[in-house]
Amino acid sequence: MKMNNKPVLIVSALLIKKTMNGEIKLFIQERWKPQTSPNYSGLWEIPAGGVDVYENIYTALKREVREECGLKIKRIIGDWHGKIEKSRKNDAVFAFRPFVCQQMLKTKGGLPWIGFVFVCEVGGKVKMNKKEARNPQWISTDELKNLLEKQPQKFFPLQLPVLKYFIEKFYEKI
Repeated sequence: MKMNNKPVLIVSALLIKKTMNGEIKLFIQERWKPQTSPNYSGLWEIPAGGVDVYENIYTALKREVREECGLKIKRIIGDWHGKIEKSRKNDAVFAFRPFVCQQMLKTKGGLPWIGFVFVCEVGGKVKMNKKEARNPQWISTDELKNLLEKQPQKFFPLQLPVLKYFIEKFYEKI
């Protein structure tokens, strides 16, 4: 299938915090973009957004988390990135490893998103950008697992496999 649109590069953040008793809580929010994304407004999502041209992926990650929910990234779990290489004048490159990658293969009324997902420990108080999301929630991994099993249609489709992978393969290692 040939599309006129090129993929839209995004970065997403699985935001976690540990409670006093060691329980892991994950941040989700209700996507709320009725004007620009009516087919997906009202679904649960994790913070995500576009990467600007030549923007460092980590700068984009921190910016998007701050813009959407006001939280500050304290550390990126499982992170690895190489140094910035400048082997030629006017070139700067580096390699990095996200938690997982994601891609929208088919959509009705959405964009051809493709992106990188990071697991981040965060601090600060939630302050929502009401133009993008609402109804912030910190939920336990058990609550997330239950929602994913019983109501997968209530999640933003691009992030559904990411959240399932997080539950199945990752969160116990934190």
